[in-house]
Amino acid sequence: MGYISEKYQRTYQREYEKEAEKNTCLWMRPEDYLAECLDIHENCHKDYSLKEQVSSWLFMLRMKRVPDYLGYKTAILSNNMEILHSALLQSAMIKHVTLGVDSGCDHSINIGIVLDILAAGLFTRVPLILPEKLGMSGNGHPVTIAITNLVMALWYKRTDFDVDARKKAKAVLTTKQATIDLLTIRYLLALLDGNVEEAGNQLDLYCKNVPRVREHGVSKLNKMFWPHAHGLYNLAFVVWGKEKASAMPKPESDCFFNDLSEWQIKYNYPQGQLFFEYPQPIEIINTVIFGTPPECTLHQPYLDTDKQYKEKRYLHAEHFEQQLTEIILAALLQTSPR
Repeated sequence: MGYISEKYQRTYQREYEKEAEKNTCLWMRPEDYLAECLDIHENCHKDYSLKEQVSSWLFMLRMKRVPDYLGYKTAILSNNMEILHSALLQSAMIKHVTLGVDSGCDHSINIGIVLDILAAGLFTRVPLILPEKLGMSGNGHPVTIAITNLVMALWYKRTDFDVDARKKAKAVLTTKQATIDLLTIRYLLALLDGNVEEAGNQLDLYCKNVPRVREHGVSKLNKMFWPHAHGLYNLAFVVWGKEKASAMPKPESDCFFNDLSEWQIKYNYPQGQLFFEYPQPIEIINTVIFGTPPECTLHQPYLDTDKQYKEKRYLHAEHFEQQLTEIILAALLQTSPR
């Protein structure tokens, strides 16, 4: 979709209002969101140490108390791609710093967040979430494993990754899965093949199938603007380069904003501005969001206790959060007045 029409804006506003009536994590105004953050601070943080405040805000952000959809609404109703990019940036950065939750899977569990990172143009963060040294994924849902391995094969351009990723992806394509997942895999295979026309066709079909997505927590509002489509599109620019990727036709569906993709390319995916800056006395949240997380690591927690799982690798969520907290505390102490 190119320039956002008034009809689309009215529909988005209507769906936003309907969703806000039943979803307490959607706010009508930035002032409403700020009031909630201040209330959390005043009622919970009176006797908290700096470390406890960091942990508390990470928990709050992890519980989806974030203004991403408020940012999308603000941008869409004002037809402002800079605000939309800032909202994507803030959403992706928050999702990255709040990874530290045990999932029972390896790095494949984070592939959705990788697409959010790509949609925001935070390309240097992809190796932090999918470190090359972790190798191919093997513990998780077959779809997420296949997509993770394809992305890693594209990103690192390794022949061994390519062979393994193709094998697992083609096996998944023979099974019954959600259409949107199969189209994602076919798109990534087209990127691996360097097939511009096929990649464009698959991404267009992917976007056309977004309205048919049936997942828990995914509403009609969510499907009106679909950041993961932009993440997949931006991936082509990273792995192919601008000249080749520009030859790929953009999707025609309303959930993909042509103006956004053009704005991001024109301004080279700027990374300095959040949609919502947190003022005093909660400015600590800005430092939490801007903290650059450590690389993800894996461990084998059941190695000596359960033979059934002794070969399985899991994300080391506790280690991630410990390292991240140290990074944030160091940044806070460095910037605090002496």
